[in-house]
Amino acid sequence: MTFDSFIGNLKIVDRLRAKLRAERFPHGLIFSGPEGVGKHTCARMIAKALNCTKAATGDFCGECSSCRRIDSGTHPDVMTITVEEEASQIRIAQVRQMLSMLDLKPLEGESKVFLIDPADLLNPEASNALLKGLEEPPEDSFFILVTVNVHELLLTVRSRCQVYNFTPLTLEEIRQHGVSGELIARWSQGSIGRALSLDLTRLHKERELVLDFLEMAVSAGEDQFQDLLALSADLSRAKQDFDDRMTILSVLIGDVLYLKENIPGKVINIDVVERLARIAGAVSGDRLIRMSEFLGFIASSLKNHVNRQMLTDTLAMVSNETISLWLS
Repeated sequence: MTFDSFIGNLKIVDRLRAKLRAERFPHGLIFSGPEGVGKHTCARMIAKALNCTKAATGDFCGECSSCRRIDSGTHPDVMTITVEEEASQIRIAQVRQMLSMLDLKPLEGESKVFLIDPADLLNPEASNALLKGLEEPPEDSFFILVTVNVHELLLTVRSRCQVYNFTPLTLEEIRQHGVSGELIARWSQGSIGRALSLDLTRLHKERELVLDFLEMAVSAGEDQFQDLLALSADLSRAKQDFDDRMTILSVLIGDVLYLKENIPGKVINIDVVERLARIAGAVSGDRLIRMSEFLGFIASSLKNHVNRQMLTDTLAMVSNETISLWLS
């Protein structure tokens, strides 16, 4: 794989290649953006371009010993720091080990490259320690921080790096990666990582449960209140599936809003569009927005120990105008 074969975010890649060719490459970079859009892949390409033994300045061959060792994670001058097994954050000891290499000359290549992914999981002590390396790095040392949200990083870290914001891939770019199924391409939401890992069978099963809940939630009358609560219980029962179900519900609500606004091309769940259209005809846009807002509240509540069924019961009542009036 070469720079020319990189798919998506081409303006960012072109800017980075221009800096490499000019030999004015920044010593601190932040690649920010959604999961699965090529941030880590691009970072490894940069590491290869800085150390390739065959290609012209600013490029890499992908075939020399240096490029192959970077691909396999065994190059002594390219260090990747991530969350260790059974840990929840990147620890200060990991950053100190990295910083201990700063004053050493590269062992094999031209440059030392330190790739931190996910940088938003640096603990506070590790972030502060990293600042020392970012302040005055040696000429042959480069830091690349990969994160889903640049604002999760310390302001002092951000101020010492150039930030590149990666965006989701287009549907056509997802297809260029070899994704042929239209539903998978749309459910990827611009993330090739998500497209390649999507379990379509499981998606269909979980979506059916969530769609049944949504249909009942927007249309149930007073006499169906107990049936709605039963569906709410089904939705919230499995803790390990709850996050995914809320994500599916959020996507379905978005699809319904697109149909209400007559933007069918944006719909993700194209195979159930008729069911979604019936939901769109049964609920107001304002109520859909309230439902989306409550899903945001659910997402923030899950950081604490909460009663999941209480949340879905409340969501059901927020979703249904008749029941909301009946209970008020």
